[in-house]
Amino acid sequence: MEIRIDARDLLSDLSLAQGIVESKATIPILSNLLLRAQDNHLEVAATDLEVTLKCRCSAEVLEPGGITVPARKLGAIVRAFVGSASPLSLKTTAQGRLFLQPVGERQEYHLQTLPEEDFPTLLAPQDGKSLDLPAEAFKRCISEALVSVGAEESRFSIRGGLLLLESDRLALISTDSHRLTYTEWAGPVGMAEPLRVLIPRKTLVEFLKLDGAETVRVTFRENHIFLETENRLLYSRLMDSTFPAWEKVLPTESDKRAVLDRGALSERLKRVSMVAESKTRAITLSFDPAGSLEILARNPETGDEGREFLACDGYEGEALSIVFNVDYLLEFLAACAEEKVVFSMRESNYQALLQPVRPSGVGGHKHVLMPLRFD
Repeated sequence: MEIRIDARDLLSDLSLAQGIVESKATIPILSNLLLRAQDNHLEVAATDLEVTLKCRCSAEVLEPGGITVPARKLGAIVRAFVGSASPLSLKTTAQGRLFLQPVGERQEYHLQTLPEEDFPTLLAPQDGKSLDLPAEAFKRCISEALVSVGAEESRFSIRGGLLLLESDRLALISTDSHRLTYTEWAGPVGMAEPLRVLIPRKTLVEFLKLDGAETVRVTFRENHIFLETENRLLYSRLMDSTFPAWEKVLPTESDKRAVLDRGALSERLKRVSMVAESKTRAITLSFDPAGSLEILARNPETGDEGREFLACDGYEGEALSIVFNVDYLLEFLAACAEEKVVFSMRESNYQALLQPVRPSGVGGHKHVLMPLRFD
């Protein structure tokens, strides 16, 4: 294999691929990237056996071929040459190493490699069930749902998102047992029959990094999902966990409703969070019928206390004090782009429904948050 390639173009793909490679891979080949040169392009692939990414970028191919190279080491070296005016020359040597240097320069690097044949077999999305989705809308749903994706797998906590596809909408649901997110996009999806699949968290996170595409082709084949943009293909196994009955968690009744400025609320929560108790991260929101919100953080161990006030843009109902984990509130607010948010509440020990204020027809975003209780 021998190619010439722009360092910046190569680094873009290497950076994406490194997100797939586990830092402590138990199988040596999984610490490597597959480099395959053919037809005036270089293909870069990475896998952890559950999630796989293939990228393709333009290159001058002097000799086609393939090799695998340590991901972190190659990425660090290429990054160091991004400012070089010369393209990079990469070629395999008779000793089976990768030789790298800027064209016409005296620097040179030799990296140990493993054979292309040792790399896991790559899959293709052919013969699957495919549909095209607007990438921006799909990414918005992912960003909003990731907030409540579980960190651990349990009966009521799932390390992934439930994707629902129907003829005229897509929805993504996630929960970690303390909170639940339902977010949707309303538009032509083109599914003749509804489909429900569980997508791993890592797949969702890595897809957000694939920028620049207007459309994503989603393909389902056997127990895999393929997410394909112009020059990149991300795929993974689907999860076989049972997702909790999320519909039962959405509050159907609330007699207290507050409209708040998202930015102003976020600023105040960030300040009081600095004195909140480190374990529970508890803060108290006290709503007054006159439309005033008091935000209180108190640390009984240190005696620290912080208090902020915010005028509601609108409040309906009687007075209410409710305790939340401040980090959960901040993560929800950070996932919203809208200026206003609505808190719909019932009692201090009952889950609240948080929503951004959106124009009709955009698609809903519902975030259910359980209050903290100290019995």
